Amino acid sequence: WDLPALAFLVEVLECLDLRECGDSVVEISSKYLQSERRQMRRLALRALLVLRDDPSVAERTWSLTESLVKLLWDTDGEIVGMTLVVLGFLFLDKDILVSSPIALQLAEALLPLFDNDDNQVQRLSMILFREMMDFLAEEGEKHVQWSLLPLFFRCHDE
Repeated sequence: WDLPALAFLVEVLECLDLRECGDSVVEISSKYLQSERRQMRRLALRALLVLRDDPSVAERTWSLTESLVKLLWDTDGEIVGMTLVVLGFLFLDKDILVSSPIALQLAEALLPLFDNDDNQVQRLSMILFREMMDFLAEEGEKHVQWSLLPLFFRCHDE
């Protein structure tokens, strides 16, 4: 029953008042981002893509950053691409601070994606990397910037 119920939720999500149910949707997505079933992970990401349009939910979505970074190691290119889009929208919200350990985990996960067979995944990973660098520059995280510098050079060498 989980798959049809989650699919139904994703389809009706745009009709719901996200201020009232956004927390619940984030919680449900959190559960299914870690699912063994690929389709469940896809649906959870689709729900997060709908939530990205509501600024009140962006801060709550940051709690999923670690799970999202883990999804970047997934073998399904569609899941990786959707994850990159969700993470990209999180970095666009400049009011939210990212911790240095999360930024380093993200950078580590992005590096192999620069060589991904899927051109869109390559492009999205490089865009996210650039957004992350801009975000960190604004936050003054010099030690994280220096840690990311080799990744930046690798990106431009290829």
